[in-house]
Amino acid sequence: MARGHGRILTSIWEDTDFINLGEEEQRFYLFLISQPNLNHAGLLDLTLRRWSRKARGLTVADLEKRLTALDEARFIVVDDDTEELLIRSFVRNDGVWRMPKVMGAMVSGAMEISSKRLQRALLAEMDRIPLEELNDVPTKLRNGSEGPSIRQQVADHIETLRRAFGNLTPDPTGRGSGTPSGTPSDTPSGTPSDTPAEGGPKGSTRGRAGASHARTPAPAPTPAPNPSPKREGAGAVEQAPSAGAEDQRPDGRLSPREIPEDFELTDSMRRWAQQTYPRVDVDHETQKFIWHWQAEGRRKPNWYAAWQKWIANANQYLLKHGAPANVIQLPTGQPLTGTDATVAGWLALASGEENQ
Repeated sequence: MARGHGRILTSIWEDTDFINLGEEEQRFYLFLISQPNLNHAGLLDLTLRRWSRKARGLTVADLEKRLTALDEARFIVVDDDTEELLIRSFVRNDGVWRMPKVMGAMVSGAMEISSKRLQRALLAEMDRIPLEELNDVPTKLRNGSEGPSIRQQVADHIETLRRAFGNLTPDPTGRGSGTPSGTPSDTPSGTPSDTPAEGGPKGSTRGRAGASHARTPAPAPTPAPNPSPKREGAGAVEQAPSAGAEDQRPDGRLSPREIPEDFELTDSMRRWAQQTYPRVDVDHETQKFIWHWQAEGRRKPNWYAAWQKWIANANQYLLKHGAPANVIQLPTGQPLTGTDATVAGWLALASGEENQ
């Protein structure tokens, strides 16, 4: 479901780095954080032709200049080769890091990032999340037992992201994604809505003639094509080891592979889905996912990320269309259908009459 609004912190007008931008760059930044397809990781496709139609007289060349200014000021991170844009401070400033379930959706959205440069920048932002401010008291589960604290759950999501991105080499441009002196403050902007669209960006419609600023070479896709987590971890889904040398292309990218015959729903994957998208029947959707891609016979470099996107899309469908009329959603997330649903409805009706 697309975002309905963008959230801007009033403190943005006290940020000297933002004030030092030109009016056109400021407006473009506010435009970016109010895009409906901005995901929980702060990721956008570069669709300059589409964006240029949002104001009279605006051209792609104008947007190129504003992109360069915002990138150099480190409000955004751009990769021309992969046609991706990251709003650098989104996860921190929008409060995504405070909510474990939303952090799970953030990891899902981050799996869509192809650019190594953007991956480095996002991991640098994870280092700046003040985990010590989160509650460290164990959570109470419905069965009466204790679960991991909010701090531990968020830390596990960050660790999941690190494992997914693997070992990133230093930025060959020398610009990196740290916070050297002279760069913008820790909170250079107001950030978007708490409820951005789930899932990753769609294919770019950008058409560009001669980029005015060079970026890093096209990076490798996210590793770990087989979702086989190694350990149990507080709602986190961990990546399987990277593909072997036989799956590497000469340019260092992973060769896309057909869906593995032994693809299965693990406990870690199930826990992630239930915590992030409790409305989704994860077993049913996983089976549909497997059947679909077995029938298609198509190849993907990362089946784990494809499965996460499938679950996110299933949740989006439920939010838009609702559950079928003969389905009752229990507090546990387990649906009742058919006769069981009818009986449950009678019981609910009887209970209501007794309380009148």
